[in-house]
Amino acid sequence: MPDVERENVTSVQPLVKERPTDMEIPPELERGGVAQAVPSQFKGQVNDDFGKPLIQTPPASAVTIQVPASQQQLEGWSKGDPENALTWFAVFWIRLIKKALHFSWRMVKKITGGEPNV
Repeated sequence: MPDVERENVTSVQPLVKERPTDMEIPPELERGGVAQAVPSQFKGQVNDDFGKPLIQTPPASAVTIQVPASQQQLEGWSKGDPENALTWFAVFWIRLIKKALHFSWRMVKKITGGEPNV
């Protein structure tokens, strides 16, 4: 029996006999070989039966945050006891400052120093 199995394995023909030399190019890529941008946002105005607009785009708003303490104070507070709420308060504000820097938000820093009422 083992001879029969070997014979079947060697007689298997490959599925692809030859490789094509030229690749078929889809027509949408023949226009210069670059993918074309497709608009993904709807920019038209849709009105109801009475002429009122159904879609309203909110105006671009500038985000402003007011930091409650200096960054050095927040760094010091963030290294405190994990059981203390002040530690988590400082970690939250440090994260928010980093997020504001990343998104180019406007930050208003607290000018007067001082310890919070703990």
